[in-house]
Amino acid sequence: MKGVIFNALKEMMEEKFGKEKWESVLAKSGIEKETSILATDNILDERIVRIINSICGELKIDLKTAGEAFGEYWMCHYAPKIYSAFFVGANSAKDFLLKMDKVHLMVTQNIEGANPPRFEYEWLNDKTLLMTYKSKRNLMEIFVGLVKGVGKYYKENLDVTSAGHNKVRIIFS
Repeated sequence: MKGVIFNALKEMMEEKFGKEKWESVLAKSGIEKETSILATDNILDERIVRIINSICGELKIDLKTAGEAFGEYWMCHYAPKIYSAFFVGANSAKDFLLKMDKVHLMVTQNIEGANPPRFEYEWLNDKTLLMTYKSKRNLMEIFVGLVKGVGKYYKENLDVTSAGHNKVRIIFS
């Protein structure tokens, strides 16, 4: 995974809960509190998963709640600052979600070591999209949270539910 995820988690935790909570998460994850990671650094997936699990423990929340908090923070605060180009041309949650596979393909081709998830799309009807998450990481709770975060960013009420092992059903209102 890329260091940008670590940096977003750090910023979210420090901003919302304080530096001490973040340092406690790092300690529980076996990571030095002075650790500095570049956005383009490669980090073992297991290390990020350990941090996410430590956040859940520190905040006494489940993975679903953590995924929703991260998804909202990523989409409404972090990503628009550093990935503003990817928001261009997306005027709705639907537009944004439908371009994510192309964005992730481009990232894979242009950033060494990048391995973001890929997506497949299937329309069940004119308002219901089935989005398949393709990643060996199996971070479905984070993916669901990110999709919900897309809705919050665009101020749209999306009905987002898990539809199996690696699928999410999104109903656009």
